[in-house]
Amino acid sequence: MAVDRAEQQDTDVHQPGLDPLAEQAANLLAKAMVTSHDRDTLWERFHELVVDQTTEMEEAPIRQALDEMERQGVRLEAVARVVRDRLGG
Repeated sequence: MAVDRAEQQDTDVHQPGLDPLAEQAANLLAKAMVTSHDRDTLWERFHELVVDQTTEMEEAPIRQALDEMERQGVRLEAVARVVRDRLGG
């Protein structure tokens, strides 16, 4: 049956140590690329989207923490100094 073959192909792509969410994303992107007329543009736009969303996900909790610190009266200049010191600069 076609569905069984498709499921088998999905499992054949499994890479040990690759996050299951990354595998799902790769599978969906591959399906989109099969029907795309411009795979290079699709890949570039996908990569940009992943980078943007990753940045947003990494920075969101930091922004929330900074907002809370500001509400408590902590000056961001002081936070910047501490971060600069930790980074060795």
